Order: sequence, then structure tokens, then C-alpha cells
Amino acid sequence: MRGTPFVLLLAIGAGTHLFFSAADASANGRLPAAGQLLFGRNDANLVVLRTTFGILLSHDAGNTWAWLCEDALGVSSSSTEDPTLALTANGNLVAGFSKGLSVSSDSGCDWTFAGSQLATQYVVDLAVRPDSPDAVLALTSTYGGGVADGSPGYAQQIFESTSDGADWSARGAPIDPTALVTALDVSGTDPNRIYVSAYRAGTVPTAALFVSSDGGSTWIERPVSLDPNGREISLYVAAVDPANADRVYVRTSAQTTTLSRPAQPSRLLVSDDAGVTFRTALSLTGQMLGFALSPDGSTVSAGSIEDGLFVAQAANLSFQRASAIHVECLATHGLDLWACSDEASGFLVGVSTDGGTNFLPKAQLRAQPTVLCAADATATVQCTGAPRQALCSTVPGCDADGSNVAGSGGGALTQTRSSRGCGCSLGHDDDGAASLAAVGALVGVAAARPRRRLAAQCQRSGEARAAPH
Repeated sequence: MRGTPFVLLLAIGAGTHLFFSAADASANGRLPAAGQLLFGRNDANLVVLRTTFGILLSHDAGNTWAWLCEDALGVSSSSTEDPTLALTANGNLVAGFSKGLSVSSDSGCDWTFAGSQLATQYVVDLAVRPDSPDAVLALTSTYGGGVADGSPGYAQQIFESTSDGADWSARGAPIDPTALVTALDVSGTDPNRIYVSAYRAGTVPTAALFVSSDGGSTWIERPVSLDPNGREISLYVAAVDPANADRVYVRTSAQTTTLSRPAQPSRLLVSDDAGVTFRTALSLTGQMLGFALSPDGSTVSAGSIEDGLFVAQAANLSFQRASAIHVECLATHGLDLWACSDEASGFLVGVSTDGGTNFLPKAQLRAQPTVLCAADATATVQCTGAPRQALCSTVPGCDADGSNVAGSGGGALTQTRSSRGCGCSLGHDDDGAASLAAVGALVGVAAARPRRRLAAQCQRSGEARAAPH
């Protein structure tokens, strides 16, 4: 899948941020939200953020952002499934979908479908090897005919690329097709130690951690007890201690919260014997959407929208509430703790330098429209058509036909390609701060079958999977 994506390069000055309106729901019914943060290994200023309306990339530690909308990935804005992302040491961005996997080596300008073996596979999760950051593992799970003996179930396999996502091959043996895999992680001290979490649905759901000590050639299933009240339904491996391959963190997941159903509890479990036994380290009243380990493994952070942010030392796991922010994702970058949150907390993405007590907003949810869409004959078709019409339909001061609105600041939407990537540059308002408002109608990156996309096409069919990710 290749082609120039529709990208807004948000040239936001120092002390200003990216603004969105949380008042508008998306085409798939979701409000703007963020769910995954990645950081460059050889470029400390590179930040990648997965959101419900696309991917945001920053090359200056979050001071300015470039937006890759849904059609950049060739996916449908009507689906609610978000891709899983990985970032290699060389800066290659890998995206896993329900029907394959794509790789971009130039910050999202061009995407290439990777590997014929992955063409029909549901890519559940991705993990970059800590000991070899140009190597990526992909966990796949596809229902139906891929099961070796032809019986019902999920064909589940780990694939590996040692070339920054360019080439892939199956690694090791398939995982039990009767259990639905959810996530994977690999040890940084033992490259052959791989953990995969899974669950089995039913009247009484069960969960397990599949452990391999030989790089996936063989798997040992180790049961993990879910809450006996039946509200917990699945399990996700959260992290492996960077200094101890036997210490693994997993988090439970309850039924999805809806307007008619209150928040459901979740727990953080930890094992010091590679999953043989577990103990509860933290219990929350809501879904544990965020978890992070410090680079040395000494500090553990976790949280939810309902409960806020909790921090503990790994040595004693005595968690203390550090902040009341609504946690939607967590990640560490050096000594800093980054968090995804919402308008109630004051930011879409923020960074803390004091262990989670205070956060500096890097991107905020706020209705402050200044996006302009003046006509430009040099703009390619990706900057016109459906994406531009959808954007302009939600942004005051912007006409889909390209006409400029008096008093709106005189900005322009034009096609550019530079060292920061390619896409559409966004004009500044009178204060020099670029803002993007009311993008709700574009919200929702959804998985679909990656294929070559015609330049004029902006819609694709997609399919969602029942299991949460």
C-alpha cells in the first residue's frame, strides 16, 4: 500500500499545542482519544501517538505534530478498530491491521504492505526486541481455515522481522487455537523468552499466559485466575522487567464500559517466576488503560479513567495515587512519564517530570478553530476530495470548495514534502498558533485489508474484531 497520505503538518510554536473539540462524536461514534505512545530510540525527539482519528507524529518532542488521517493508512473511518503500532530503532513505523501489516520508512509518507504470509492474518500485537531494536515480533490470530488440523479455532502464530519490518517469517510453533491471544512481549535480558497473554470466553471466562523459553519453538500454558465474580473476562501482558526475564506484569480486563453499564474493575498482576504464580499488585474500579515501567524497571505506573494515576517502586509495589488525571495510556521516555488523557484532565497528551504529580500538556482538547482551507492548485488529490470535505464540514472558517473565509486568518492547505515528512501544511492564526478543531467527524482509525490505494479513493471496507485491544 503506497501513496501520498493526507497529512496536516501542525506548525505549533513553543508553548502552544494541538487543539481538538471533544464535543463532536466521530463517524464511528467515538470521541477523540489517544491510546498508544511510542518514542524514537535513536531520535529522542520523535514521538508517535495513536489516536481514534489517525496517527500524530512529532519530531520535536511534542511541540509540533503532523497528523496522518485515516486514508493515509488506507482504512475506513466507520470502523472502531485501531491498528497496533511499533517503531524500530531506525524510525520505521510498523502498523498491524485485521488483514495484514504495513510499514513506513519515511514518517508515514509512503506505506508498503509487508509479507505475503501476513496478507490475510489479523495482527493482534507488535513488539520491538529490546536487545535488537531493528527486530520486530508480530502476534497474529486468524479464525478459521488456518488451523492446522482443520478444526474450529484461531490460527495463532508469531512472525518476526529482522529488517525493520521489511521482511517477515514465521517463528516457532503455533499457539493453542482454542485460546484467543491478546498481547505479547519479549524479554530484554533473555531473547528467547516470549510471553503471550490469552483468554477463553464462556460462561466463566478463563485466562492464561503462554510462555516460551526457546524463542517460540515450544509453549507452556500457565493459567491465570480471573476475578471469581465473573466481571473480568480477559488478560493482557503489560511488560517484562528489563532486568529480570522472570518478572512479568499482566493486567486484567473487564467488560467494556458503556453509558448503561458502570465502570468495571481491573487488576495489575505480577509474577516473579515466569508466570507460575501471580499476586495482585493493584486493583482499580475501572479499566486499567495505562501501564508503564521506567527504563530500568524500578518504577511502575498504572491507572484508569475512573481511578487516576498510581505509582510504586517495583521493589515493594506499594502503590500511591499520584494524580487524578483520567489515564487512557502511559509510557516512559527517559526519566519522563507521558500520559494520554482527556479534556477533563486538561490534555490529550501530557508529560510529567516529577513522577506523575504534575503534567505539562503537549496536545489539548479545546474548541478553538483556526484551520483554513484556501484554494491551492498545487495540492494533490489527497488534499482534496473526501478528506478535505470531511475536515471542512466540521471546522468553522473553512470551505470544502477551497474558498477563503473573510477574517479567518488567511491560512492555506497545501501539499508539501520535507525532512519532517509529507502532507498538507496548516496556516497559522494571527497569534502564530496552529489549531485543529472539531475533528470528530474524522475520528477513528480502523483496520482493513491493506492494498494499493488509488489516489482518488479515500474509503475502504473494514472489519472489526470482538476482542478488545
